Amino acid sequence: MAEEAKASVLEKTLKALLLVNLDTMKQKQQITILDKAGFGQSDIAEVVGSTPKAVSVRLAEIRKEARKGKSK
Repeated sequence: MAEEAKASVLEKTLKALLLVNLDTMKQKQQITILDKAGFGQSDIAEVVGSTPKAVSVRLAEIRKEARKGKSK
């Protein structure tokens, strides 16, 4: 049980550090990083002050841009 508690504290600490660093980034960067970190769309929306639908649309745009960049 102690190992699970340590892991939980570490996870919370890492998430807090990530959130602090997000303040200096544009929303697109924030969404990209949170998505890659495994956050769900609802959680991302809460963090960046948006709606899950808006995050979904933004992620689709980000992924489309990434595909375009790879095909060049």
